[in-house]
Amino acid sequence: MKRKIILSISFIILLATIAIFTFYKANYKTIDVAISEANIPIDEIFHTTVYKGHTIIFYGKDDVLSVGLIEKTPLGFRWGFGAGSKHFNVENRILTKMFSNLHPKEIESEEDLVSLTFGVIYDDSIEALRIKYNEQDITDATIINTSKGRIWYSFSETPVNYDPEVKIIYNDGTSKSGWY
Repeated sequence: MKRKIILSISFIILLATIAIFTFYKANYKTIDVAISEANIPIDEIFHTTVYKGHTIIFYGKDDVLSVGLIEKTPLGFRWGFGAGSKHFNVENRILTKMFSNLHPKEIESEEDLVSLTFGVIYDDSIEALRIKYNEQDITDATIINTSKGRIWYSFSETPVNYDPEVKIIYNDGTSKSGWY
């Protein structure tokens, strides 16, 4: 009887040890190490922000803009999910858009998704973008100057699977609605 108890306890300790090492291996002390260990090709991180408790990074590789989600864990950081492929050099466009519902590894409902629309602004005369998601208030998009051009993003409170409405505000005070 004692032998069965000792074997059972030993087996549980072995499983716990394996689980801890597996969990620890996927968690890194810094964001940079989490990105590196996830084998995400990055030339430059353009911007980071925190949304719904996750670090959101806007990054580039060659001429492509992407977005990624990094989760904070009890043991550090881990790469959650990434998306994107908006190019910085597109002709005959004033701006581009892409929507994404970034998916944390631990998710209980759609409310845990990090949903956003983002893109590149090519027209230097654009001063601001106002984004309207379904059944949400109008929000000002965040515009960031980067070494490759201006990028923009706007978070949504609910998952995005459609093009939100946009109002483009120009430096001279004029505006127009719609994606052109």
